Amino acid sequence: MRQAASDECHAMPIYRSVVFSGSAPLLQKPWPERPFTPNPALGEEIAGGLFTLAGKRLFFSNISDAWTKPTPSRAFASALHRFCWLQDLAAFEAHEGIAEIARTHVDTWIGQYGRWNRFAWNPAITAERCLAWLGASHFLFSGDAVATSTRLDSLGKQLRHLKSVASVCQTGETRLWVAIALSSAGTCLFGMKGLQKTGLTLLEKELSQQILPDGGHISRNPETAARVLLELEALRTLLKQHEAIEPPFLAKTIQKLQPFVGFCTLMNGDLALFNGGGVGDKAAIRRALPAKVKNETPFLLAPHSRYQRLQTRRSVLLFDCGGAPDRLYSQDAHAGALSFVFGTRAENLIVNCGWSNCLGAQWRTPSRTSAAHSTLVIDDVSSSRIPVKGLTTSLLGPILFDREEPMTARRNEDDGGVWLTASHREYVGRYGLQHNRRLYLNREGTDLRGEDCLEHPIGMEKSRDLQPIPFTVRFHLHPEVRASISRSASDVLLLPPGGKGWRFRTDAGPLSLEPSVYLGDGAPPRRSLQIVITGAADPNGIGQEPSNRVRWSLRQITPGN
Repeated sequence: MRQAASDECHAMPIYRSVVFSGSAPLLQKPWPERPFTPNPALGEEIAGGLFTLAGKRLFFSNISDAWTKPTPSRAFASALHRFCWLQDLAAFEAHEGIAEIARTHVDTWIGQYGRWNRFAWNPAITAERCLAWLGASHFLFSGDAVATSTRLDSLGKQLRHLKSVASVCQTGETRLWVAIALSSAGTCLFGMKGLQKTGLTLLEKELSQQILPDGGHISRNPETAARVLLELEALRTLLKQHEAIEPPFLAKTIQKLQPFVGFCTLMNGDLALFNGGGVGDKAAIRRALPAKVKNETPFLLAPHSRYQRLQTRRSVLLFDCGGAPDRLYSQDAHAGALSFVFGTRAENLIVNCGWSNCLGAQWRTPSRTSAAHSTLVIDDVSSSRIPVKGLTTSLLGPILFDREEPMTARRNEDDGGVWLTASHREYVGRYGLQHNRRLYLNREGTDLRGEDCLEHPIGMEKSRDLQPIPFTVRFHLHPEVRASISRSASDVLLLPPGGKGWRFRTDAGPLSLEPSVYLGDGAPPRRSLQIVITGAADPNGIGQEPSNRVRWSLRQITPGN
């Protein structure tokens, strides 16, 4: 509500005449650089008249069309106005006029939206646009002095706007990006040094609230934690280059983030797909992690982020033992209670569907459901509630939240391997059943076993409705894994590319292989498969009856096995 009132105020000419006033800043070298890995192929498309953003495409015959034609979706428009694609354009060096193309896009935007636009000047979009423009400084702020001054003047207005809305913009990641944009600009723009103090003050406050003691982000999204790490590393480098005093909190936060990002990284370099995250920028993450983090075994428990890790010399498993994050930070969270991912040094085997902002909006809601995760789902109902319509969604956005108490988890180790046990009660209120999951991984990393039980809690009044309750246990496979089911439908052979085969078995009802989709790599979505076990649980079962218990195993195939 505060932001809505603020937007109304900002639309008034008197606001713009006050906040926008001031001379154009001057850029001081060294120029800042973006910490992400560009995609030259996308840059080539943009140079040729095609934008591919948020799962949609927009062809344009000239640059003016790109900013005047209707966009395919709101998500596409958001990505377009953020200008993060500038680094992809810059990476396409084969085109002689690439710098001029970049400048013309920016000049056209200034002509169309530079005075004010409620959507284009949204704080989150504006913060990322300012960072993108600064990251393309060698293109945008060199050459013709008059045109450069016009671009810097527009950048200055956007930064003054960010400063004025910093305290009322949306709680969550937006405030982090606003703080980083102000801190970066205040460091390298002469005439706007006051922004640095404002930005660093806000950044310290937001990092203390959003980065948990174990280094995870409060949203429980590993990719968000990785992005914060990359942005802070870039800011730290910029401060050093301009011989500015580095605040102590910056190094302390980076030192917390690095081990956690390493904790969430699988053996092949992908981030684990949990709570709205994708595989991440592997090259950039590799550069951001010190040798100590990359070469040593990560810690095995993130108690505040509520993840467990099992690691051997050959394989690694990450287990989601937490529920929904704080509601203010849950707009992108997923209902993945007790889901897990499992992979080896060569490839990932069991995954969640994941998510990427490069995808179209039609995938957003399905990707958040429990069915998009490798876990047990009762009656196709997600473990956490995801309101799609209504007053709650109108006021707070598409938040995700739990109804019951937090889940519990424990870890036991012996000479043979490690057991993880966790439970959640999100289905108790609706179905009278608690989901218990046990996972075991042997010391060699070649034998993964699991047990999923549905238990009517002790002391709870028994259900009078004795109708069996349907459930499914899903194991989503990485798209590069080939799978074939036996004639008896009792086991599945998994063949990763270039690796040894694995066999999945269960003592429960017949298995099936069904279509799935992998979203963690971005657009386009990749077709994949999922192993599905179906059952019907006794509503008053204690979890050990065949109807309420599914035992399964995933073992690497060895000679004679």
